[in-house]
Amino acid sequence: MNIPISFGWPQIVLFIVALIGLGLLISMVTSIFVKEVEKYEEELEDGTRHNKYVRRRHFKWHHGVTGTILLAIAVLLLSLTFLIQTYLGLTSEIKVAEVRATAVANLPHIMSVELVLYDQNGHPISDNTYGVMGDEWELQGDIIKFPGWLNIAGLHSGYKLTRLEGRFDDPNLERNSKHTVVVLNGGDDGFFKSVLPGGWFTPFVEAAYGNAVILGANGITYDVFVSQTGLFAKAVG
Repeated sequence: MNIPISFGWPQIVLFIVALIGLGLLISMVTSIFVKEVEKYEEELEDGTRHNKYVRRRHFKWHHGVTGTILLAIAVLLLSLTFLIQTYLGLTSEIKVAEVRATAVANLPHIMSVELVLYDQNGHPISDNTYGVMGDEWELQGDIIKFPGWLNIAGLHSGYKLTRLEGRFDDPNLERNSKHTVVVLNGGDDGFFKSVLPGGWFTPFVEAAYGNAVILGANGITYDVFVSQTGLFAKAVG
């Protein structure tokens, strides 16, 4: 399971903003009660006077008002941090595969599918060609969507490509014909199963589901991407 973490200048700026917001919260709390030094004279038994200093806490209404304003500013900054980082996460796209499927001449419902897989940094890690029965290719993957409070840290949806399959246009063939299934990356793994309802990591996951891209054997090359919403393809030629 790949769990890309995006951390760059946008995240650094947002982290600084969050620290400023936290500092304002602390400033609000500490500004409500302030110790002041009071001076008064104490008369001793011999009649002399002696200056004495005592630190007392006094409630400052103006500090309370200032603290309330600081609290409002802090909440606003933290809210903006959350919203902006969530937007950055939702608009990010990671290329995970390149697919080109071509129908085999004189062999109906047979495709030649070239599949190039990429790592999370956009580097190709494998390039294989498969004979696949069907009229359309289907690239499947597991998607794990994290909640917004983890997205603030630059944590993307987790993904893993699991299968390449063939599909038939004719429902009767789809129902009765033999299917080609190519297992990728070991298929569904233990981590994906652990985040499903009832698993150990369920409280930290917003959604876990299977996802697929389905396209025909038209000889067009497609780049397949993963985003916070799942897999999708773009034709490149």
